[in-house]
Parts: sequence; structure tokens; C-alpha cells
Amino acid sequence: MGTVGKVAFPVILGLGALTGFLTYMWFFAAIPHLGDIRSPYRQPLPPSNAQASPGNASQPVDESKFKTIVSIDILKGASVQGSPSYSPSPATASGDALIKWTNQDTATHTATNGKGASDDASGKLFDSGFLEPGKSYSVPASKLGKGDHAYFCQVHPFMTSSITVQ
Repeated sequence: MGTVGKVAFPVILGLGALTGFLTYMWFFAAIPHLGDIRSPYRQPLPPSNAQASPGNASQPVDESKFKTIVSIDILKGASVQGSPSYSPSPATASGDALIKWTNQDTATHTATNGKGASDDASGKLFDSGFLEPGKSYSVPASKLGKGDHAYFCQVHPFMTSSITVQ
């Protein structure tokens, strides 16, 4: 190896190491870390303009105003496809009752009117939003009106049932 080769070899090794280090640091900055907001890719979220839908979970219902409460449990293990989802299923309520869904499962669920996410009327009549384990959502039967009302879980669309308001 000549003198040019003896100088060029360490220079090439140094440039390769520098390129590797800079590449590692560039990609490392793109990995999100919990609590770290210094990422060059961070963008602030737009302000929330969510409108409350009829009977939305953010508007609590005073249960003491109702003589009849129809309780529907989201059963433990309902998030496993093929397991029972709601009890009772289907349910029946009088027009002056309060319908109350309670999440008995360890997973988050919703109670959303409609036959599924592709249903255009989905969530227009009632939508619980995300119900964490142990949380409840209530809607007066009078807001639903008489008839059969299908509902499902947006998180687990295979969870379906219906309630009949008489």
C-alpha cells in the first residue's frame, strides 16, 4: 500500500463513521418518545369542535327523574368475537324509561345506534362515546322514539344488539 493509500484508508473510515453517526441521530430524532415534544415532526392538534349528539355521554342524565331504568350490561369478555356481547339482548323498554348501558368488560366499548359503521344513520340517535371499564351511559327512551333500534360497538363492530321502545 502506498502513502496515498495509508492516508486515504483512515480518512474513508472516519467519513464512514461520521456518516453512520449522523444517520443514526437523524433517524433517532424521528422516533417518538413518551413525554418528549422536541420531535421535528411534531404538529399541534387543531382545537376540538366536537358537537354533542343527542344523549351524548358528556351530558349526564339525572336518573332520579325516571321510575323505570332498563339496564343493559356489556358483558365481560364481549370483546372476544363469538362471545355474548350484551345482556339482555335484545332489550325492551317503555317510552318513559331510562336506558342505561354499563361496561362490565375490561376493554373499552361503545353503544352506538345503527347497524354498523357503514350505516348512514349511525350515531345520529345515540352514541355513548368510549365507555371505559365500569362506566355507564344513559339515554331516555323518549329520545329514541317507539320502534326497534339496532345498536353496535364502534370498537368491536361484531358486537350488535337492539332495543325495542314500546
